[in-house]
Amino acid sequence: MFEKDRLDEDLLVALLVKGDRDAFSQLYARYSSDLLHRLNKLLPDEEAVLEIHQIAFVRLWEIRERVRIEQGIWSLLHTIARNLVVDYFRKSATNEAVRNALLTQATLYYELDEPTNQVEEMSTLLSATIDRLPAKRKEIFLLCKFQGKSYEEVAQLQGVSIGTVKDHMAKAMRFLKTELGGALFSLFLALVHAWR
Repeated sequence: MFEKDRLDEDLLVALLVKGDRDAFSQLYARYSSDLLHRLNKLLPDEEAVLEIHQIAFVRLWEIRERVRIEQGIWSLLHTIARNLVVDYFRKSATNEAVRNALLTQATLYYELDEPTNQVEEMSTLLSATIDRLPAKRKEIFLLCKFQGKSYEEVAQLQGVSIGTVKDHMAKAMRFLKTELGGALFSLFLALVHAWR
């Protein structure tokens, strides 16, 4: 089955290179939802997702004559989308630290389809550092950062004041920044934003 799919794609790519609109439509149907899913995880709003999705396929059509069959369409779309996302963040971010964190996050997200030892090590370090927070602070931190709850919601859930939640969050963030260092902490913040 895999070989048949590969042959089908090779044929579609060969037709695409020649300007066949039906082949383009079939490739669009095959890869559109995967690209949308990837962009939805990465970009902050639906308008940006749809715009970059559309531009990626337009660019694919524009460069169709230079497409190499052995390269594969997903790989090419992946590269086009990564570059568009990086451009989006470069234009959107005004703060240099935010820009660098977002660019790093975008690049990592697109480059790392499979977990590597380095990613697993970073994940282990992040988890271990979060686990070292005092129990109540850790619980509040996880509710706010990983479950996307507002300070007000967390205060109600925990039966504490909003000020207490803010205090726990400030101390947790200060601890993580100190323990992780600036670069890893910035990456952590960017990834947490993308996971929500």
